[in-house]
Amino acid sequence: MFLNICKSIFVVSLLLVACPTQAALGIAFGSGQGIEDIKPYRLAVSWDFGAIWRAHELWGLNAVWESSIAHWNGPQRANLGPDRATDLNAATSGPMLRWQRQQPMHGSRIIPYAELGVGLSWLSETEIQGRILSLHFQFEDKFGLGMRFGKKQQYDFALRAYHYSNCSIKRPNSGVNLAMASFGVWFPKDVF
Repeated sequence: MFLNICKSIFVVSLLLVACPTQAALGIAFGSGQGIEDIKPYRLAVSWDFGAIWRAHELWGLNAVWESSIAHWNGPQRANLGPDRATDLNAATSGPMLRWQRQQPMHGSRIIPYAELGVGLSWLSETEIQGRILSLHFQFEDKFGLGMRFGKKQQYDFALRAYHYSNCSIKRPNSGVNLAMASFGVWFPKDVF
């Protein structure tokens, strides 16, 4: 099932890449730390569709779509027992709203931003490190602060907080919190 979800995200990603005039494409790798010593690794593909509000102002709101695959790794603990999950894989896709400066800051090549997003996730396990999630299906809520920089703002660095939960559709719903730093590269709309 997890492979089917990954394949679907890949196909949707290819379809979105086939429309290069619609959005700039970005690829990012992230890692960090989570509750119960979970170590996440995340590879994301993003599409920035540009400003949807206040496009000609100093600050505006951009629409971004992000799809990702991730691996969460936790240390083996004696109190969990050998049959309890310490690792899992995740596939996520969803929109983000990014409040960002529309032009680089004076005297620099930096565009700062703050972002909020909600995505739909599929996890390969229903628990990790003793955190009972009850369902493979989860919601991913994220908040991030970051900046694009470089000669053409082609590089991206962000710090993000993630929360995974099933919104109490099924209990118990322990949820998982993660903090990650990511580095990415953006490609101009006309590259593909």
